[in-house]
Amino acid sequence: MFITIHAAFLKIKLLFSRCTCGCCRADNLEAVQECLCCRELAKVQALNGNHGGSCITQHPGFEAVCLNEYVLDVAYSYYKQNHGHLNKSPHERRRYTAYRQFVRWCWGYLGKQIRVPLPACVVVKIRDTFPSPDYQGFQEPQPEPI
Repeated sequence: MFITIHAAFLKIKLLFSRCTCGCCRADNLEAVQECLCCRELAKVQALNGNHGGSCITQHPGFEAVCLNEYVLDVAYSYYKQNHGHLNKSPHERRRYTAYRQFVRWCWGYLGKQIRVPLPACVVVKIRDTFPSPDYQGFQEPQPEPI
């Protein structure tokens, strides 16, 4: 019990010492890799540029690309065509698709099995929009069978 509380405290302390956008929260973050601020990532900062607001979640394109359920449903349709159906609730599918959309928006195509941790402010905003009782934090890619 003490280790769990201590680990949670360390994540909160780490995140708040790093957050400069003012929108990061540590609730529901599963891993230390998720304790990133959008202002720490060069690709995200370059995209945010002079669009007003210190946080990428305040960028005018963030809502359209990552939170609009119609855009996410179309993006999921493309995903499903190439990778198959995700046996998840609509909120879980939209959340998963929103994370993918954010990565594509900032980094473009990364390639198979290449993943990047997302800023805490982005994860929290997407989770607030598409809530679920259970969350899975950042996962390293699994090695492909030989």
